[in-house]
This record gives sequence, C-alpha cells and structure tokens, in this order.
Amino acid sequence: MAFIDLAKAFDTVNRSTLWTILQKIGFPDKFVNILRLLHNDMMATVLDSNGSQSDPFKVESGVKQGCVIALTLFSIFIAMILHLVDGKLPTGVEIMYRTDGKLFNLSRLKAKTKVTTTSVIELQYADNNVVCAHSEEDLQATLNTFAEAYEKLGLSLNIEKTKVLFQQAPATPSAIPGIQLNGVTLENVDHFRYLGSHLSTKVNIDTEIQHRLSSASAAFFRMKQRVFDDRDIHRETKVLVYKAIVLPTLFYACETWTVYRRHTKLLERFHQCCLRKILQISWEDRWTNASVLEEAKTTSIEVMLLRHQLRWTGHVVRMPDHCLPKQLLYSEHKNGKWNVGGQEKRFKDGLKANLKNCGIDTENWEALALERSNWRSAVTSSAAEFEEARTEGLREKRAKRKERQANPDRDRLPPGNRCPHCGRICGSRIGLFSHLRTHPKTPRMEDNRPRATRDRLSKVHQGRETTPDLTCLPFVAVRILWSVKNNGFCSDWFKITTDLTYSRVLLIQPSLIQRSGLSNTICLPPVSTALSLGSKD
Repeated sequence: MAFIDLAKAFDTVNRSTLWTILQKIGFPDKFVNILRLLHNDMMATVLDSNGSQSDPFKVESGVKQGCVIALTLFSIFIAMILHLVDGKLPTGVEIMYRTDGKLFNLSRLKAKTKVTTTSVIELQYADNNVVCAHSEEDLQATLNTFAEAYEKLGLSLNIEKTKVLFQQAPATPSAIPGIQLNGVTLENVDHFRYLGSHLSTKVNIDTEIQHRLSSASAAFFRMKQRVFDDRDIHRETKVLVYKAIVLPTLFYACETWTVYRRHTKLLERFHQCCLRKILQISWEDRWTNASVLEEAKTTSIEVMLLRHQLRWTGHVVRMPDHCLPKQLLYSEHKNGKWNVGGQEKRFKDGLKANLKNCGIDTENWEALALERSNWRSAVTSSAAEFEEARTEGLREKRAKRKERQANPDRDRLPPGNRCPHCGRICGSRIGLFSHLRTHPKTPRMEDNRPRATRDRLSKVHQGRETTPDLTCLPFVAVRILWSVKNNGFCSDWFKITTDLTYSRVLLIQPSLIQRSGLSNTICLPPVSTALSLGSKD
C-alpha cells in the first residue's frame, strides 16, 4: 500500500478547472456563476504570533476556508481523478463476494454462478488516498498513473509525506520494496496512521491499541483536575463525562477491530484504572472489578466492544450491494491460500464469537439485522444478558478460589508431606523439601531407611561433599548409552524405580537390554552417579 499525501490540496485547487468540471457534470450555468462570484476578489491576511496582521493580498486559487460548500466542491474536483485514471491502472487486489447471506458459509464462494469479482485499487477520502497492489511492479505503475492525473488537475504530491507499507504474506521471504516517485525512493514504514487508525505490517491491531490507550489516557488526565478530582461534582456526573469524552476516544474505529484476548485485557485494565480514580477506590479497599462496574453503573470493555461491532455489522448488512464495505465483509481474496496449521484470526471469526455470546443464531442473524429497530433491541438485550452471565461467572470463580484457600483439599495430599514447622501440607515430597528452605535453620529431616542401608550408602559416598537424599525421588530417569557392532550408538530413555531398601536399580524395559547384551537386572553405581549420567546426556 502507498499512502499519497497532497501538498496544500485545498489551497491549490485550480478554480477555472473546477468551474469547467461543474459544467460538464451538469450543474446549471446560473449556479456555477454564483459560486464563481463567491470566490472572486477573495482577500486574505496573515496573523503572526504577536497578533499583528499583514497587508491584505488577493487569493486566486483554492476553495474558501471555512465555507460550508468547500468540502463538497473539493470532493467533486478530486473525483475527476478517477475519470482520468480509468482504464490505465493495474488489477489491484482482487476479491470475490456474494451478498445473498450466509456470511459464515465459505462454500458459497465456490459456486460458478452468483459470485462477483471486483478489484480494490484505491481508497479515496477527501485529500487522503491509498493505492493497493499485490506486487511491487503494480504498485509502482499505480503511483505513476495517479501522479500524472494529479499533475493534470494542478495538484502536486508531497513526496516526503508519501509512505509505503508492505504487508507481507506469512511464510514468505522478507523483502523491502523500492518504490520511487519523481526519482526519489519513498520511505517504507512499519505502521501508518490513516484516517485516525494505525495500519501495521503485522496485520494486527497491537499498534492501534497502544495508540488508543495513549490518546484516551491523555483525554482522561486533561479532565482529571477540573472534573474527576473535584469533590463538588457528583459521581454520576463524573462517570457521564468519562463516557462522553474518554470512552469515545478509546473506542475510535473499534467496530473494525479484530480483537484478541490480550487486547481486551489491556483495555479492561485501563477501564478499571479510570473508574477507580473517579470513584476514589484504592487497592486497599479490596473491591473486585465487578463491584467497581456496578458502583459506576457501567459495563465491561468486552461488552462495549461486542455492542459496537454488532451494531456496525447491522449497518453494513443493510447497505446496498454496490457499497465497498458490504462487498469486503462478504468477500475473500480471489487468489488467496490458507496457511498450513493455525490461521490468523479474522473479523468474521470475532463476529461469529460475538453472535454466539449474545445467543443470536449464526445462520439467520442477517434476516434480523435487516430490521434496524429489531436488531438494535436484540443487540442491547443480548449484551446485557451476556454481561450478567459474565459477572456471575466471575463471582463463582472467585468464590471457589476463596473456598480452596480456606479449606484446602487435604484428602488428595499425602499425609506424610506436612511441614513440621508451620503444618502446611505439600503436594509431593520434593515440594516439602522446597518449602522447608523458607524456614531459617531448618534441621535435617529424620532418615527413616533401615540402618544397614544407611551404613552401606554412607560408605559408598564417603569422601564426597554432599549426598543426595533419595527419599524425595519417586523415580529417576536415566539415559543409558551402549555401543553396537556397526560402530554406531543407540540410545533410549528408561524409567527406573529405586528400591530404597537395597542400593540397586531395576530397569523396566528388559527387551532393549537383551538386544544390547546386558542382563535384565543389573546393579548400577549409586543413584547419585546415575543422576549425574542423566544430567550430562
């Protein structure tokens, strides 16, 4: 993608060309003359930082700044670009779509009929233009064509602010495209802000979420001293201000997000932080997140995102079939291929999950969405039920956690793994030894093995600094390596059991031992040596 920036677009419109375009479109001559008179003899002055004005000078190009009709005139003027480039552009990004329903049925796009193919080449909004292509050559040709068309209308490109963003397909070698314009190589960026939203080369919203959090945090702290910290303002009023200023900043363009769980957690954390500051709730008060939401009379971020996306999807479904948003919603790449293994999450996947959370049928939801009032009420009521179920689930989860902490399940734990100092019961013998390190000056535990065994092991380990305590090891894994006749090596893992009464090790797999020429039951060095062998290999 290439993001085209025009240098002083509104101020460099050629007025004579604009009047000619209006006449060719079919505007009456009288109306065109009125517009011409409004722009004739237009004067302007420059106001410097000291407040002084310059001498008036005549403005003979561009549309009127602040005029209510200026945006419409510029849109008509810039729309002529599409007529100038018609038939000269490459294919672009090809998609195929069907708008007759059944969004989640992928097999419908395999039909030989009722499937329409179109191309997405440019996305123009006022003076912001994005051109798309599948290859570097097509993108270069598209940029050259648009540059010539802008030049014919008297507009010039700002090469320094024109950027290129390359969204690479998974499992493909990395490449940096070298797109040039007027002999200057355009800058390649990892993310770009277009119409307030950040597009990334990684095809996710990680950068957008960070930007939204930063903007919402700035909006919150601008109002913090004047509103949120003012004790003379009621809590209800503060929450209303928060909903009117901070949340719209946080949820800008959230209707098109493909949200992962990590994104929801970040947004929920910010939401809770703001509400606790507004309600003056400290962490020492031990309020749960559900209690904070009830006190503020608001919902969680997850439910807000769900409601925004479902309502916007209803608007898209009700659009005419020729609208690009509806075509993109019901489309797939014509030449796209599924990756081997797990797929990246799509907007459709999140939409289907939201419908299931609300209890809306994923097969017949489009018929409900065609009726705006019914769809709006269904989304509102279903979102409220989902919030209640979510809150109740969190309460049950917290209650179970508290119950486990207050009454631990001691029946499943070995009775001999009790700490002699604090009485805590550990889940395993080795866990008990790890826990004993937390107590200062812990005496050595009593060795319950037979005395003959203790004496025999003490002689074997005589001269070593430390002797491992085998009572904490239910089994040991050792790798035995042996040589075969073809001068190769064969290895296998053996699960061995330790008989704490006799200092010998019993191998579990006798068949492999017979093939190696060893006996079924062999006496190995002490287990400490076996442990060292297992750690080295």
